[in-house]
This record gives sequence, C-alpha cells and structure tokens, in this order.
Amino acid sequence: MEVISTHGGSWTLISVAKLYINHLLSLKQFDDAAKLCLRVLGNKKSLWEEEVFKFFKCSQLRAVSAYLPTSDDCKLDPHVYEMVLYEYLKHDAKGFLNLIKEWPSNLYNCAAVINAIHDNFRKQNANELLEALAILYLHQRDYESALRMYLKLQNADVFEMIRRYDLYDAIHKMIIPLIQLDRERAFKILFENKKIPPEIVVQQLEQNQEYLYWYLDALDKVDKSGKYHWKLINLYAKYEREKLLPFLKGSNHYPMQEALDVCKRELFYPEMVYLLGQMGNTIEALNIIIEKIKDIEMAIEFCKEHNDSDLWNILIDESVKEPEIVLKLLDGIVDYVDPVAVVEKIKLGQDIPGLRDAVVKLLWDYRLQVEIRKSAQNIQHEFYYKQHAKEVTMQNRGRCVPSSDRCMRCNRPVLTLNEHIPPVNDLVIFLCGHVYHQKCAPGSTINERCEFCNPSDLNKDDPLAIMLLLQ
Repeated sequence: MEVISTHGGSWTLISVAKLYINHLLSLKQFDDAAKLCLRVLGNKKSLWEEEVFKFFKCSQLRAVSAYLPTSDDCKLDPHVYEMVLYEYLKHDAKGFLNLIKEWPSNLYNCAAVINAIHDNFRKQNANELLEALAILYLHQRDYESALRMYLKLQNADVFEMIRRYDLYDAIHKMIIPLIQLDRERAFKILFENKKIPPEIVVQQLEQNQEYLYWYLDALDKVDKSGKYHWKLINLYAKYEREKLLPFLKGSNHYPMQEALDVCKRELFYPEMVYLLGQMGNTIEALNIIIEKIKDIEMAIEFCKEHNDSDLWNILIDESVKEPEIVLKLLDGIVDYVDPVAVVEKIKLGQDIPGLRDAVVKLLWDYRLQVEIRKSAQNIQHEFYYKQHAKEVTMQNRGRCVPSSDRCMRCNRPVLTLNEHIPPVNDLVIFLCGHVYHQKCAPGSTINERCEFCNPSDLNKDDPLAIMLLLQ
C-alpha cells in the first residue's frame, strides 16, 4: 500500500486495502481493520457499506462503529447504522446508549430502533434502555412518552425537560410520579405561571390524600382565593392538626358547620370552642372549656373576648366550687365584672387558702383602676377647656378685610380705594369670613348665620338662593 501510494502500479490502493482488511479480519485484528477503513475509504459510501458488511458477518460491527462516517458528506444507508445499534443492543447496553447519545437521529429510523428495544428489553439493563427510549422519543417529539421514561428512571432532569419543551399540558396524568420524584420541584412546576389549573391537580391527587394535603397546603400560600379551604379542614385534621386552629382563625372560605362536625368527630376541643364562639353559641363553647379542656385562664380570656354577663355568671358559678379557681378568677375580672359578684357566691365557712391576699390585691387593683380613670378624665377635661379657650380667642381676634373682597350678594368691591368716590355702604362681616354691604344683607345685623353658608335661610325666590342651592 505504501509503494502504490508513492510509485503507483497495476493494483489500485483500494483493491490492496480491501485484501489487507480481509487479512486483518481473518487474524481477528478487528480494531486495526476498522482503523484501516477510516484511513483509505474516505467519503466513498458504497465502499464503506461493502466493508461494513464484512464486519457484520464476523459479528464485529461494534469494532467499526467508532469510525463510521456520520456527516452529511458521507451518510450511509440507515440500515447500516441500525445493524450496528442492534448488535450493541444485544451485547452491550451501555455502548448502545452511548451511540444513541452521540449519533444524530437522522442516521437511522427511530421508530425501528424503539421497536427493537421493546423486543429485546432486559431488566438487568433497564436503566440504559429506558434512557435510550427517552432520547429516541424526544427525537420523535413524543414528549409524553419521553417523560414517562424519565419518570421510570427517577431522573430529576425531567423537571428541566418540562420547562425546556413547555410540556405542562403533557404532565396532567403524571402528577403523582412527579411528586414522588421530588415534591418541592414538582410543586414549583405545578404553580409555575399558572399553566396547570388546580382543578386538574386536585382531581389527580384525590387518590392519594397525603399528596393532596401537601399540594393544597402549598397552594394556600400562593393562592388566597380559598377555593379548597373546605377540603383543607379534613386534611389538616388528618395529617397536621397543629395547623388547623390557626387556619380556622385566618380563613373565611369554609362552611363553619361542616368544620364543627369534623372537630366534634375528632374531639378537637379548642377548635370547637373557636367555631362555637364564631357561630354565637358561646355558652356551649364555655362549657367545653370548663368541662373538657379544664383551663380556667382560657375560660377567663373567652369571657373577656365576648364580654357577656351570662358567660361571666356561668364561669363564676363553676369557679366557686373549687377554691384554687376562685383565686384565678378574682385576679382576672377586675375590668369586666364587679368583684362583689364573686365574693358573694363564696359559701360561708368555705376554706379558700390565699383568699385574703387575693381580695386585698383585688381591692388595690380596683382602686388603681378608679384613680387611672379619674386621672384620664381630668386630662380630658383640661385638654377640652384649653382647646375651647383657644378657639374663643381665635374667634375674638381682629379680622382683616382685603380691598379685593367683594360683596357676597352684589359682587361689587366692599372697599373703595378712590378718595373721590364715596363708600357704597357700611359692611357686615360674619365669623365665617364672608362680607356683605349692609344694604345687600338687610337685617343681617340681627341674623345669626351667614346667608352664603346657610342658603336654606334665604328666600327661595331670591336668585342668589337659587344659585347657592344649585351649587
């Protein structure tokens, strides 16, 4: 071959190269034979296809695969590339996947290769074959099938793939697998640009209540419409009770009776107290605090919140039965109930340790409250009189009448600056600042109010009155 290349001869370089390739194949030096093909065959399609068939007969297409031409200048028949892929598929799944990644998809028939994978699918090579299927489906623009393959692989790249190819419509039936793969990233996809309606997600997640809870809890942070708050009540009760009471207090988008039924079923007493209080059934709510929760501080706060005499009477009647509760009650009712009402309920001879100190403190607090109220009243009165005196002083001060002022009735200047023109008339000035000629406002010296500020006092037939009333 070197001599022919340099000096020529009766044999062509290609004919000698073919003989040498045959010789190397007979010696099973398959890689050397493949490199020789790359060296001498160039972009001659027919020669490549002829030599590749020799490797096929030896079941050594894998040896020549790295040297096959794949450019548009020399692209072999698709069947050639498919034969190489089939051999890899049977003997080397990783090598098969690498070729699928490296080779342009226009070299072979994607549908034929997909069918071959399904026909030769092996569990031990499932990861490589599923990834290859995903890539082939992408080449075919069958994005939904590609997504399914990536989800089977539990490949987190699926989320970026959804964004890159705008596959939001294709994942409507894949929501549960996406959440199983990565809940946080799945929710970002579901909330992204509002491309996936919550109705579709809720419908899909009905079969998995825990996933539905996660989704609706996350949805409530980005959507304040409260459309699914009625569902969240049951879900909070089932999966995260500590969020239920704050949720009930912060939302106005759920049916209270249904929420109360859920809390009664689960014996959630604090939640029942809140709902009963909101529904106006405060007596039942107070009874639950006293009998079930047994929290006197909570009962006192509840009575303070609603400030109902009936509630206070119920609480006082229940409290005097237990000495330690009486002391707590006396300490918390100074601003709301007459302490005498509590003391009078204490039975004669009843032993209540610490009662004397509690009553002394009660009286001291009561006295302090009285003093504070008197001080506040004195401050208020002092402020009022100061403001009143200031207002009187302001009204009694001198009032300037500018030369530009005009009579409110005749619209002529009220002052004459020309000494040769006698003044039109005396003036009448009201505290509101409006100025009249005396003749224009007959009887105004005994009028209590300005006619302009009080047009209803004018004669209804008067043109000025009509104009003011229209204004």
